[in-house]
Amino acid sequence: MLKSSTMDSNKYLELFSTHLKVERGLSINTVESYFRDISRFLASCTDESLKKISRQDIHNHIVMLYDLGLDARSIARVVSSLKTFFNFLVREGIIQDDLSINIKSPKFKKALPSALTVEEVDKLFNVVDVSKWEGIRDRAILELLYASGLRVSELISLKRESINISEGFLIVHSGKGGKDRLTLLGSSAKEWIGKYLEASLDKLISTEFLFVTRRGKPFTRQGVWLKLKEYAQKSGIAKTVYPHILRHSFATHLLEGGADLRAIQTLLGHSSITTTEVYTHVRTDFLREEYDQFHPKSKNVKG
Repeated sequence: MLKSSTMDSNKYLELFSTHLKVERGLSINTVESYFRDISRFLASCTDESLKKISRQDIHNHIVMLYDLGLDARSIARVVSSLKTFFNFLVREGIIQDDLSINIKSPKFKKALPSALTVEEVDKLFNVVDVSKWEGIRDRAILELLYASGLRVSELISLKRESINISEGFLIVHSGKGGKDRLTLLGSSAKEWIGKYLEASLDKLISTEFLFVTRRGKPFTRQGVWLKLKEYAQKSGIAKTVYPHILRHSFATHLLEGGADLRAIQTLLGHSSITTTEVYTHVRTDFLREEYDQFHPKSKNVKG
């Protein structure tokens, strides 16, 4: 337990970052987000010594964020960072009282994840010119994003050894928490990944990554985004199409088809079922549409 009173707040912040990475297994991006939030808070205090920080300092900092024009979602993230930080300080014996315990997070309405319809997914896939090598690769990428609900970061990090086409599954190493998970492949994804691998033997010789450029270099996040934008424009889909929308479509279509929420949570790699539950609202909208369309007493009948 840390007792030294000579260590400054920056040292404790470094220890906190190490705790997030090593003990909680959070991704580098998440740890950096915590670090920025706490550093900004400490810089706003009149005295950065942790022994002299008060609840009023936290309150003043949150008021300042409102004055700067941050939205409720961003402020809620900062409050969460502060609560995690002060909880760490108490557990390590650095301070006695959790100064953030009564600090409330601002309420905000969670935006429902946007999803494509099954018809829109087909339209998007069908505009890819698969007579060319790049088209075969891109079709395999789109099929995999939709079939397995991958994040783009997970897709571009995939190694060939992680995928088992014959058995229809792949092992995904997620940056979120650094945990491996198993997710599945449908027949269409297996077909197009097989075609891509067969057409890419010369480009995959010197790399372990699954998806590469024409020069055999690992495909990038920006590359996926630009390709998807190109195909979305060609398809004429009115919605804003971005890589994560295929992940949302994957989850939404599974739920609409009757899949169990816990199974979807596992496939998406969500650590908490609460994160996955946002899709139940999407399903409610879908059920309402189905009910209104097909139930004979769902609408007022004249006469």
